[in-house]
Amino acid sequence: MWIKVKLVIYELKKIWGRPRFLLFLCAFMALHVFLLWYQNLPDEQTPPLSAYGRFQEMTAGMNEEEKGAYICRRKEILDGVSFVEEVLLFQGVSGQMGQELADRAMAEHPGLFQEYDEWYLSGAYLEWTDSLWRERTMVEEVYGEWQQVSTYGDYLASIQEKKDTLGGIGIFAGSGDSFSARNIRKSARDYAHLTASGIRFTLGRTLTGALEHMWTDLVLLLGVFLSVGEMILAEKEKGLFLVTRVTKHGLTGSIAGKLAALLIHCILLTGSLYAVNFLFFGCQAGFPDGSARLQSVAAFRESPFAIRIWEYVMLSVLTKAVVLYGFGVLLTIPCLLADSLVLPYGLGMLFCGINGILYLAVPASSRALPLKTLNLAGLLQTKRLYGAYLNFDLLGYPFSRVVAAWLVILLFVLLSVGGSIFCFVRGQRLVLRKGHLWVWRPPFKPHGSLLRHECHKIMVGNRGGVILLCCMVLVGSFELGRACYLSAGEQYYRDIMLRLEGGLTKEKEDLVLAEKSRYEKAFQQVERIERLMAEGVLSEPAGEEQMAKWKGILAFYPDFRRVWQQYEGIREHGEGHFIYDTGYLYLFGIWGGENLVDLLLVVLGVILVTGNGNGPDTTCGIWKLLGATRAGKRRILMSRLRVCVSTALLLALVPVLCRAVGMRDLFTWQGFGLSTGDIPCCSMLPGFLTALPVVGFVLVFALSQGLVLAVAALLVFALSLWQRTGARTYFLAMLVFILPLVLQLLGLSWAERFSLYPLYSWMRSM
Repeated sequence: MWIKVKLVIYELKKIWGRPRFLLFLCAFMALHVFLLWYQNLPDEQTPPLSAYGRFQEMTAGMNEEEKGAYICRRKEILDGVSFVEEVLLFQGVSGQMGQELADRAMAEHPGLFQEYDEWYLSGAYLEWTDSLWRERTMVEEVYGEWQQVSTYGDYLASIQEKKDTLGGIGIFAGSGDSFSARNIRKSARDYAHLTASGIRFTLGRTLTGALEHMWTDLVLLLGVFLSVGEMILAEKEKGLFLVTRVTKHGLTGSIAGKLAALLIHCILLTGSLYAVNFLFFGCQAGFPDGSARLQSVAAFRESPFAIRIWEYVMLSVLTKAVVLYGFGVLLTIPCLLADSLVLPYGLGMLFCGINGILYLAVPASSRALPLKTLNLAGLLQTKRLYGAYLNFDLLGYPFSRVVAAWLVILLFVLLSVGGSIFCFVRGQRLVLRKGHLWVWRPPFKPHGSLLRHECHKIMVGNRGGVILLCCMVLVGSFELGRACYLSAGEQYYRDIMLRLEGGLTKEKEDLVLAEKSRYEKAFQQVERIERLMAEGVLSEPAGEEQMAKWKGILAFYPDFRRVWQQYEGIREHGEGHFIYDTGYLYLFGIWGGENLVDLLLVVLGVILVTGNGNGPDTTCGIWKLLGATRAGKRRILMSRLRVCVSTALLLALVPVLCRAVGMRDLFTWQGFGLSTGDIPCCSMLPGFLTALPVVGFVLVFALSQGLVLAVAALLVFALSLWQRTGARTYFLAMLVFILPLVLQLLGLSWAERFSLYPLYSWMRSM
């Protein structure tokens, strides 16, 4: 079939040359990057992406032996530090039982506590992250991946040993023609050309994160929907097919040009999105060594292909592009046959939904496994396709999944191309019917309230309600999904503060003084043992063994100082109450950096809801008409402004409420009726604030954050009046409010001076 190059370029320009498509593409790119960032936010146990980048930097100049020694040493240190924390948790338990458990643990691992207690107390074990839980998770992940890669030679040998064992044991003589036996022999043949040479351990976070992301596949499918709509439905809507079909290349040439342009479009779109993915993960987690063998990444240990990482990346992107092209060509068939917009888009979404359900619902051990892996969703999972080894049972003979996948892809593409050409040549419905897609909206009932009318326009007409709901879900899921863990010191502080909660009594004072006496005794004993070691009376091993118990006690001294601070404050002022304040430190954003993420999400919601509040009336040019009404322009603007400010205040409550709910089990919320001045971090506040009950101050704190967001809403509202269009308002508002927060999240501390963060988190400066 003859394809005119100029015709292909013309069809491609109809997609990429339309400002509307480019605008949609930029919006999808921005949404895609936002979802990448949001889904990879760290919590108390999950290490940040930058931790993987630090590992890459530390091991950049090491050979494989040095890498292995370094990783094993990190594992050894974290195991020792974790043991120290376990012992301290036992010692933090009140009563004799805790000390007995600690002594038993140290007896089972002699010398381990003495070796790593200084590491634990000094925090010198933190090299990649900033907390014990994240560091432990990171070390376990790296060590597990390194073990798989370092034993790759043993893995290859085991495959050949299975074949030799199968041939050497007589009991298998009668079952040599079974699928299992044939599969073992085929596996040995497929892996025979592979060796352990060229394997260089590489973390797979960037590779797997960039190439296997659900949101990327969804955005690509949406891009295919838009491109096919631009090529087919847009021309049918204008009736251009009635004209182009009678030209020289009107039949086969026209559809061939469209299909060729669609192929180029799928390759460009797929390459662009995955290039963004690699930049996002690579700039934070580090780029993998592209020249290393694919099996250098633990996730691809089972791959039977002797290719490099960069070759796998190209193969993976090309595979995804071809699969998307097949789906796009298939989508052109209902587009050519339909006379309305509902049928093609409905069938396309139904096809994607069925494939997704099959991929999720069919078990991996089922005989229907081909339905799981050889559909649209399964073929887009290239990590499983090229990184894992699998043969299907085809009448008792093993058949490679990779070969089956490409046969399905090629057959799918060829049948779709043939069907599209046939439908275009023989098609009869060349024009779309007039009409629009039916979209349900809340019914609007006539009323005389201007505020209600403007609220309906912003929340329903401008989709502000959907944006508000999405923003609340994002903030709520982030706060409620954060995993918090109590350290040994925090566990000790929590237990003693819950016993001291309330006013100072003789029994509570005796408890505090007894704890202080215990620590003074521990300091004296450590000093005595060190003196004996210096004089030579005690050997160093014996001295360290005797000091282990006292050092375990002193490990909680920094936490006891917080108790002593509250005790001294009560004694100094002659009034006050003990209060467990750790939860309030997190709630007010003094501890933890979650306020910055919350601020970014809620400000984004304020911008999206408020930015287009005046757009429709401005672009339609009806402000003069509105100004002549009884309500007048000023009252209309004030009503809209009230809606926007109310939205900001509502969004400000979500992080505080969700954070309080998410932490209620760990940091027990007590003392709400006590004075705010009882919280040590609030003692420097003005007198009218310290006199408030704690629950009242929490509401004041949330209101202060709401006022900051209300100011942002006022400024965005003013920008919308000045710029007149929603797109320009969004751009300027993002530049002013979002960019400084993004730079601050990237580690540029100077950007804080240009953001709302100091005002939003004003309690951090107390």
